[in-house]
Amino acid sequence: MHTDTPENIGADRGSCIRVHLRAVVLTTCCLATSFGCGDRTVPGDNGIVVVVIDTLRADHLGAYGYARPTSPNLDRLAAEGERYRHAFSQAPWTLPAVASILTGQLPQVHGAGIGADGDLQPVRPDIRTGAEHLRAAGYRTGAVVNVEFLEPGSGLARGFEHYDFYASRVSNRGNRDARQTTDAALSWAGGIGSEPFFLLVHYFDPHLTYDPPPPYDTLFQPSGTSLIPEGFGTESELFALRRGDIELDAPQRASLVARYDGEIRYVDEEFGRLRRGLEALGRWDRSLVIVVGDHGEEFWEHGGFEHAHSHHREVLQVPLIVRRPGGRAVVREGRARQIDILPTMLEYAGLDVSSDLPGRALGEVGMPYSVAAGSLWSGHILSIRSDMGTLILSPSGVGRFFAPDDQAETVDVRDRNQQTADRLEDILRTLPQPTRAPAPGWELTEQQLQNLRTLGYIR
Repeated sequence: MHTDTPENIGADRGSCIRVHLRAVVLTTCCLATSFGCGDRTVPGDNGIVVVVIDTLRADHLGAYGYARPTSPNLDRLAAEGERYRHAFSQAPWTLPAVASILTGQLPQVHGAGIGADGDLQPVRPDIRTGAEHLRAAGYRTGAVVNVEFLEPGSGLARGFEHYDFYASRVSNRGNRDARQTTDAALSWAGGIGSEPFFLLVHYFDPHLTYDPPPPYDTLFQPSGTSLIPEGFGTESELFALRRGDIELDAPQRASLVARYDGEIRYVDEEFGRLRRGLEALGRWDRSLVIVVGDHGEEFWEHGGFEHAHSHHREVLQVPLIVRRPGGRAVVREGRARQIDILPTMLEYAGLDVSSDLPGRALGEVGMPYSVAAGSLWSGHILSIRSDMGTLILSPSGVGRFFAPDDQAETVDVRDRNQQTADRLEDILRTLPQPTRAPAPGWELTEQQLQNLRTLGYIR
């Protein structure tokens, strides 16, 4: 159920656990573009708006070929700007994925995620965020974010003068919904005058539980009646599904997908309202607008449900739409990555792209490969996607290779493509591996820990 009353969880240091930072070695093998690393003041009233939509699959948007009308406003944006058909997340869950968006670094480098002991780790303190770059250049910086993983202790608040964090409630329910998120974003944008600005908006709604408000709750349901109870996907239900204590038949699974699609349509309507609000403020036309998913969602394509536990395409392929002032509509076929978003922002702002960023500004040229790292409970999975195919390495080092034309990633053909798979594995092996250091860092209250348990994220 969506609620109008945010819940702010305060810090109770007596009941906190300490979460250690991760030390890593910066990568030198990834692609980089650099022309210096200094900041300079940017005049004018231009803006940068980055909209991150949680748990959003690319193939559930009309602009990406979906049959249901889930996304008329996002489709409009895609028809005005650059739609990247092959964009990939750097991680299968929110914290490391959003950290890659905001820092331009791979999870192994920025450090945010699950540590070797199963504890949460924030962004390393020596990793600079995009908000820090832009604020130093004279931008006003504001963020509206949801879910515990993005709370200020994550390190993602660095550089934001305004960081509106909402603490979700228990059992995957009672989160700040898209309407409230839009209200908060427009409230901040309306109070900063005509200065250059960077606004981050994080919509959480497509994440479990799928409980959009009417009429979106039944908009796509077969015969208009749900076969799944409202709010299905609580902590106990998720664990029961994973144990096999609950089994959903085909109509129930279809009903669940229909609810997910209803959440997307609800977010899409609110994105349209965000656009109209920025237009009324005179800020839309002069702003770089980027819409991206943090990760996707599984619907039993490989036997699983939800996300965060595998590296298959349904979890890692995300929508990426870029609208530049005065730009043209184009479909980009080349590979794109979340780590390419920060260089794009810096280039637009007229700032030098830092030499330690492995990504490139988005444009006509696609990237040779995309890598992803980590999981929640399944260990340190690594994967790489390239024109040669897709390789997924399990934590034990066992690799599965899928041919480029196997978009569903169903047939492991490593035995017949050993040389190609080995070449891709060599690239993965040269990436920095996660290490640990006893540096003090992020602290979570017992209430926050309980909320994460009820989200199904920690045990």
